[in-house]
Amino acid sequence: MGPANLAGPSQADLSPPGRADPAQIRRRISAGEWVVDLRDRVAFATGFLPGTFCFSLDGSFASYLGWVLPWGTPLTLLGETPQQVAQAQRELARIGIDRPAAAAAGQPEQWSGGQPLATLRLAKFGDLAAVGQQNAVVLDVRLALEWAGGHVAGAVHIPFNELPRRADEIPAGEVWVYCRTGYRSTVAASILAAAGRQVISIDDEFDHAEAAGLALTRNDGQSKETTR
Repeated sequence: MGPANLAGPSQADLSPPGRADPAQIRRRISAGEWVVDLRDRVAFATGFLPGTFCFSLDGSFASYLGWVLPWGTPLTLLGETPQQVAQAQRELARIGIDRPAAAAAGQPEQWSGGQPLATLRLAKFGDLAAVGQQNAVVLDVRLALEWAGGHVAGAVHIPFNELPRRADEIPAGEVWVYCRTGYRSTVAASILAAAGRQVISIDDEFDHAEAAGLALTRNDGQSKETTR
């Protein structure tokens, strides 16, 4: 961002990006480019193109994407409608991502070119409690201050913005990932799924974790055991 800030803003080009067909989308994913699915996280979880990342427009879309997208990486946007793509393009232009490499509108079946779609399990903290947190790889992707205020006992902590470069620190096994509300956890889950991990996104408010029967720990080492 430094060179861009020094150069100052240029006139944003908000004309529609070139249309990406299924073959081009596959090539871009294979080349390590970022292909972002703009649909809401429930729709994404139901069926998505393998290798794509979930950044739905119903949250702080541009802030979160700008936070983790490697600077200069070509970006392709996939939305349900051209209007959805245009909204994403406007929001990204405000943070200096002025020109997506390509875009496509429609449904994942149209983007896949016959390739099987992947699915993502969305769960609640109660589901993790039923499995037993000691039997699962639990990943907390919140910020350090959020983690310090209380976290699931035994969880691995990798802040959301550090996940792309630190994913190999996560122990082997199926990963249960959580955040504060479910937005970041689904983004993180999609990043891990693209890397070949088996992952479950906890689509739940962190405030529900203790009531669901999970033990929480603060950064001073004190544990809050539930009575359930």
